[in-house]
Amino acid sequence: MIQTIPVREDNIFAFKVTGTLTDTDYQQFLPKLTSLIEKHGAISLLIELDDFHGWEAKAAWDDFKFGIEHNKDFTKIAIIGENRWQKWMSVLANAFISAKVQSFTRDNIQDAWNWLRQEKQLTAMGQASLLPYNNIAVALDFSPHSNLVLARALELAKHYNSSLSLIHVIEHVTHMRFEFDLITTAYGDIEMDQALFDNSVKHLDEVASGLNYPNIKHRVLWGSPKSTILSYALAQDIDLIVMGSHGRHGLARLLGSTAHGIVHNAKCDVIVAKLSE
Repeated sequence: MIQTIPVREDNIFAFKVTGTLTDTDYQQFLPKLTSLIEKHGAISLLIELDDFHGWEAKAAWDDFKFGIEHNKDFTKIAIIGENRWQKWMSVLANAFISAKVQSFTRDNIQDAWNWLRQEKQLTAMGQASLLPYNNIAVALDFSPHSNLVLARALELAKHYNSSLSLIHVIEHVTHMRFEFDLITTAYGDIEMDQALFDNSVKHLDEVASGLNYPNIKHRVLWGSPKSTILSYALAQDIDLIVMGSHGRHGLARLLGSTAHGIVHNAKCDVIVAKLSE
């Protein structure tokens, strides 16, 4: 599966690649990539590999042909993820594409964005003063406490006159496969996944439309909450993440660990609203 990661710049595009890439994945993805090239000219890419298992043979051939046909249409390509794939993909890309290609570990994803945004980073050098928050993101889990977290984020956005991004992250449904006595991720259960995604989009649409704030956008994303929120924040050049943290029991422990992971790994400021039980 290939999922778009929304990026703030108009010449950098990011995608998360999950599972095994099929010919169908490429037939849906490559026309979109071609359209971006036709619209923007040479572009830069960030490709994040998340639980990636390689290509089907036909998909690999699609990838090879596209690289040959668009040899000069990429400026930089950053590949993030598992060591065994990222280095191989970098070598392959360097062989057939004239763009600069570099691989980065997930721990060094900030370096990847800095590399892609090098000109912007150079322009910003020397600005050591405390800057206002321009881009605020709030992570919502649709719990009863989400309104408190959203209210805090909205208050800050209004104070700084910043853009506000609402994010909700959902994971693929997990279920028991009794024939194997294993718990597996239901990548194949398309209907259940799609229903979960559609309901989340509808709910977030309602939340966003109910806010009296002009500079707002919202997005439902697939993936693990921690890594997906961190990836979105980097792609959108977010300078403040607002989220909630619960107690230490049951589901609250899982949500609390997400907040803990983001606080310790985010490259921007994080405000954690402590939520009551």
